[in-house]
Amino acid sequence: MLRVIAQWLQGHMFPCFYKQVFGFSCPMCGFQRSVIELLKGNILESFILFPALIPLLITSLLFIVLKFKTKQKSRIVVQVMLLFDLMFMTLTCVCKNIY
Repeated sequence: MLRVIAQWLQGHMFPCFYKQVFGFSCPMCGFQRSVIELLKGNILESFILFPALIPLLITSLLFIVLKFKTKQKSRIVVQVMLLFDLMFMTLTCVCKNIY
């Protein structure tokens, strides 16, 4: 089932408007291909294409779990993880554009 979804997604990918206009990779470049590889079960290939995908998925799952708790500490944990994810995406974007 996941492979069917991955094949459909592969045929319906959006081009990177940012890369077309400015000529270099945006912070989300590789996200679509990374999701497709993850759906196919290729975790290493997914990580190579967009290293921030797995931390973003973990943060999203944690957010969903902690959404029902109203404690301030749980919000801080998610905010710190999102900040980490943002820094990780920025770092990988800079590295992609340098090399």
